[in-house]
Amino acid sequence: MSVAAVENILKQSRSAIIDLLKINGAMSAEQLAQELEVSKVCVRRHLGLLESDGLIAYEEERRERGRPRFIYRLTEKARCLFPQIYDEFAKEVLVQIERHLGNEALHRVLSARADETITQLKSEFAGLSFDERVKALAKAISAKGYLADARRMKDGAYRLRQRNCPTESVAVAYPLVCEEELRVYREALGCEVVRDCRIADGAQICEFRIAPPALTQISSKRK
Repeated sequence: MSVAAVENILKQSRSAIIDLLKINGAMSAEQLAQELEVSKVCVRRHLGLLESDGLIAYEEERRERGRPRFIYRLTEKARCLFPQIYDEFAKEVLVQIERHLGNEALHRVLSARADETITQLKSEFAGLSFDERVKALAKAISAKGYLADARRMKDGAYRLRQRNCPTESVAVAYPLVCEEELRVYREALGCEVVRDCRIADGAQICEFRIAPPALTQISSKRK
């Protein structure tokens, strides 16, 4: 048997464990071994790898008789392994708001959500330098699934890139979502932010140029 075939079998076994934990909520190594018809030693090896990847966690269950046993469950991180329809759900909600309450109500909802995000980020960025704020922003939006990174350029500005758009179908249907996102970045960072391209328009990434406050002031004076 080739190395590739062995690796595939191991991946299938770990995938089966994840599926079982999703269905049953929590299981012991003994129960998993019984379901998979493999040894407990084999299951524990897979559990160890899944734990190191942050996909499962365990807790000790004490019983009236005998030694305590460990019960395994999926972590929040493992949720991304299963299909999600949040994007489509959000779009359908916006469709209903616009249909029943009108376009103005839709704008108010999106604007209010952006305002809350701005307030939250400003609180998190309080006391940080410009460079620290940009890095904190990239980290914050990456945690929400945007796969973002920020790189400093020679003139002191930053190039912010988002390689994923978790709300892509919403942004395609409602460009205002992207406009409010841009406003969030500008107001939370306290500087000029220009969007060069976006995934919703067919680009591979969403890309922004973030100018330091000093450059923003110089540009304003020239105008």
